[in-house]
Amino acid sequence: MFMKSLVRLLVIGVLSVQASIALAGWEFDWEKAVSLYKQGQYQAAIVEFQGVVAEYPNHADSWKFIGLAYFQLQAYDKAIPPLEKALSLKQAEGKTDQDIVVAITRARLSLKQYDQALPFLENLAKTRPDVAANHYLLGVAYANMNRSADAIASFQRALKIAPKDTDSWYYLALQQFRLEKTNDAIVSLRNGLLASPGHIEMSGLLAEALLRQAEGETSEAKKSALSEEAVKVATALKAARDDGPSAELLGRSLLAAKKYLPAEQMLSRAAAMIKPAPPGLFFNLGLAQAQLKTWPKALDSFLNADRANPNDLNTLYYLGFVYENLRQFQQALDSYSRAYELSGKTNADIKASMDRVAPFAKP
Repeated sequence: MFMKSLVRLLVIGVLSVQASIALAGWEFDWEKAVSLYKQGQYQAAIVEFQGVVAEYPNHADSWKFIGLAYFQLQAYDKAIPPLEKALSLKQAEGKTDQDIVVAITRARLSLKQYDQALPFLENLAKTRPDVAANHYLLGVAYANMNRSADAIASFQRALKIAPKDTDSWYYLALQQFRLEKTNDAIVSLRNGLLASPGHIEMSGLLAEALLRQAEGETSEAKKSALSEEAVKVATALKAARDDGPSAELLGRSLLAAKKYLPAEQMLSRAAAMIKPAPPGLFFNLGLAQAQLKTWPKALDSFLNADRANPNDLNTLYYLGFVYENLRQFQQALDSYSRAYELSGKTNADIKASMDRVAPFAKP
């Protein structure tokens, strides 16, 4: 999930390392190995550095470069042992090397070994508190360990240092959204999109957050404003990424904004693009078609939703409603009855619907 961000953040420069090998014949190999590393010929550099440590097994900087080369090749599992060997040798000499610590930490993050990366990350955030990436990566670890409150605090610290860091805004909002702090997530996503207007993931999450906020809003004016903003954001997203999920999100946004005809068209397009289409997509398509009173189309959509997700109370209720408007009263009664059973025979609206159609139903 976080691989793209990790690769982007990883900038490990070639440090100015003084060779500690004094014996004749090895200085050339060391310089050749470093040169290969600088040229990006990491596999060849590994071979040269391995030649050095075969003869001088306690040469910490050679072990370090072997680990860094493997890291650059994204062979993270192979990078960790030589990096740990280098760190151990340096510590035995009373030295520290933060670049090794950073590389080990990011390798473990890339391998999703969050619990093992955490002590290093917490130490980095303490010893280098002015580096935004340290707080961001600590937030990543916390998020993947389901420590959402700690993750939010870490991302916020990262943003105080680097207020335009897109990844920190996005992952901060993602944690807020998961904790149902929807309004906070909306604020974070708006700020993030100011920093990076074309960020697709943030656009999608913002539209989802706006729809969630609108759904719980009691003020019609606020509900309408949130839905309209969701339409605007989802429209821009679809322009940037014209695929089934983008069409589905735009369709749902149009439905929330009560723009039923474009909603029906967009959701129909999404249903044609996403295979297999999820039951929620068919359900929302049926809602739009019911609002347009295109009852045969709505019936087909709700039947598809029922097949994909049988015994869903809402689907059965609306299925009964569509049957009723098609004057297929026995089918309407059957659907309402199934919904009423699922409600535990407590839903007064469904009971009223059953009583309404029962006189017209024929067994």
